[in-house]
Amino acid sequence: MLKRKAVLLVVLAAIAITIPTVAYGSTYVKIYEDTDWLNGPGDYWDYGATLSGGRTYAFQLIVPWGRDFDIKIYDENGHLRASGTNGTGENETVYVTPARTGHFTIRVFSYSGSGWYTLKVYRKL
Repeated sequence: MLKRKAVLLVVLAAIAITIPTVAYGSTYVKIYEDTDWLNGPGDYWDYGATLSGGRTYAFQLIVPWGRDFDIKIYDENGHLRASGTNGTGENETVYVTPARTGHFTIRVFSYSGSGWYTLKVYRKL
């Protein structure tokens, strides 16, 4: 079963922050957040988003203790553009700076374990 979520990357009320795992001195604004459940190894959620060319985005995946969830970002042609494959229980942050505006698929999947995760999307100011 294909699971998809549409992501509308619009800033309604924005507060500039510095993401702890982002390079020193970089300021980002959170533009999206979602929490969901993965049922076990092989389960995934796909998020669809239009990203603006020349803008840098940070995708932060908060994973539960003892689980190994990963994130991969594909361009509109299905080419892998970024991925995070940290080990069990480790949060992941990946960055994408598209050369041009286009549709991207953000896949969050379980390598091992089940549980709740949170995906946060930030745009560099």
